Amino acid sequence: MTSDDLYDVIIIGAGPSGLTAGIYAARANLKTLILGTHYDSQLAKAGIVENYPGFPDGIQGLEISELMYTQAKRWGAQVLTSNAKKLEKNENGLFKVIIANDKTFFAYSLILATGAYYRKLNISGEEKLYLKGVSYCTICDGALFGGRDTVVAGYGNGAAKGALYLSGLGSKVTILCIKEDLKCEQTYMDRLKDLKEIDILYSVAIKEIVGEDRVTSVVFVDNEGKTNTLKTSAVFIEGGTAPNAALAKDLGIELNKNNFIKAHRVTHATNIDGVFAAGDVTGGINQIATAIGEGSSAAISAINWVRAHKYKP
Repeated sequence: MTSDDLYDVIIIGAGPSGLTAGIYAARANLKTLILGTHYDSQLAKAGIVENYPGFPDGIQGLEISELMYTQAKRWGAQVLTSNAKKLEKNENGLFKVIIANDKTFFAYSLILATGAYYRKLNISGEEKLYLKGVSYCTICDGALFGGRDTVVAGYGNGAAKGALYLSGLGSKVTILCIKEDLKCEQTYMDRLKDLKEIDILYSVAIKEIVGEDRVTSVVFVDNEGKTNTLKTSAVFIEGGTAPNAALAKDLGIELNKNNFIKAHRVTHATNIDGVFAAGDVTGGINQIATAIGEGSSAAISAINWVRAHKYKP
């Protein structure tokens, strides 16, 4: 190990939480390395973002990502567009981070901001029409389809809440429930039953999302085996998210029952001293503002940790 390979903090992930953590850590004069590609983040792929404060006319998610990337580098953070392959804790207390070609770095502290991915239906038209009426975030994109016919695909709390949110925007909503029952909290079910603008179809098999430049309809098989085509302006897929937590698990980080990282809600500390986690990989509300807040909190905790525990190996 050389001094060039040793960092105060290494941040795994270059989404909004990781880049924010990098800005804070580098600005505090910590030697900071960010691993990841900001172009791969959910934010960069989000299209137009209209609920991020400070941009009343909206802003492209990719533009936010690029601005945050530039800001992190301006304060001195190093960014490598390589993904971590393995994390280890050395006997001397340092963390070992291995990337492609077995290149190795060391750090006094780690911030895990590896994000999560949306569960997909994996059907025809889903990928093609993403951001053209196909969305995985009702809160993010629902306002674009206010007052229009929409579809929510799912079976849990996410589907119920998404439908209620859309109906509040004046949309006519059809929930295509892919299970026999809508497995949501009773309070949501009670509200759904009271709203005439929301229909629920159960035991549905969704086959195709149709459209060229935008979504025009969805094809599904109903519980009687009949194929139907439903006209719609948008399909909101509310299947939840799954965390990118394999690295954390291998390091011994404690995960919850859904495999999201368990992190303190204020300090964002994990069960391993010196390791912090932020953003979608910790579960909760998957929003840009939330990820940024968690990234700043995790960075402040890492800054304090490094200043209190740093020693020469």
